[in-house]
Amino acid sequence: MIAELVVGGLIIVGVSAGISAMVKNRRPKLAKENIPARLGVLEQAPIQPLLEKLNRSLDDGYIQQVKRRFLEEHPKRTEDEFEWRLFELKRYFLLANILKTTPMFSEEVDEIWHDMLLFTQKYQVFSEKFLGKMLHHTPNTSPKPAPQDRAFFDWVFSQLFQVTQYSWKTWGNFFKHPLDFQLLKEFKHDTDEFLIDKYFMINEDNKETIEYLVANMKQQLNSAEEMYQEDKKGKFTKQRSFGEMTALSAVMVYYSYFYFDEYWSYAKAYAFANPVQYSSGCAAAVFCGSASSDHHSGDGGGGDSGGSSCSSCSSCGGGCSS
Repeated sequence: MIAELVVGGLIIVGVSAGISAMVKNRRPKLAKENIPARLGVLEQAPIQPLLEKLNRSLDDGYIQQVKRRFLEEHPKRTEDEFEWRLFELKRYFLLANILKTTPMFSEEVDEIWHDMLLFTQKYQVFSEKFLGKMLHHTPNTSPKPAPQDRAFFDWVFSQLFQVTQYSWKTWGNFFKHPLDFQLLKEFKHDTDEFLIDKYFMINEDNKETIEYLVANMKQQLNSAEEMYQEDKKGKFTKQRSFGEMTALSAVMVYYSYFYFDEYWSYAKAYAFANPVQYSSGCAAAVFCGSASSDHHSGDGGGGDSGGSSCSSCSSCGGGCSS
């Protein structure tokens, strides 16, 4: 009897170990050699001048100092993990150069930004080279969730970058929330000049990128209207892999525009379901702060729809470190 119990216990332990190994093998492999070239910018996205400016603005010695501090402060973290977080932070900086409001939706990426800020003089030099003025980290203090801020972030991100397995893990689920209906109406009916002035921060390096984004949104809205005339429920191809996800952004536009209140009940049929297990982000689309190139009083916030403090969501982990 005892022998049978021992054997049974060993079988259970073995099965548990096997399941643990399977789960571990499914997690993103954080090898820096797997980081996409050119920050994972999509081939068709005209962002090369801005990408080159970012590379010129970030001094390698400065980044090495930030890396050393991060690894000293987090001895269980690896150099590969730092490089992946830095990869996503650089992409965030590109968005901060383009958008008037850029919430920070990843606590993991935000940690690297905070470490950069500690080297005050070098961070200021970087900001002025890249933006021509200081890129502030504005901590979020609003108690309201920011699903539409997150939705616009997801849409712009997907027009410019590959969504990697690590992107989905560190930023949290993409395409979970509908785009703001008022925003979509404005992109449908207003002029490019109005849209650029309201939503973007244009300069000589990003002008072509912004025009590309405006044109993409208008085109997706026109395609949505054409599809609605043929099939009111919409018909799309399911996303099967990481990488380019502009097709999912078209799904987001369609169901946000025609079925805003029922968005997820329709969109979930096409959303990329497999990466959900990797998500570490908050379902309520909270954020830890936002990028601002304007002087601020420190009261935070993340745009008209506001944001939610990380402390209000237990799945944020350690909360915001502002």
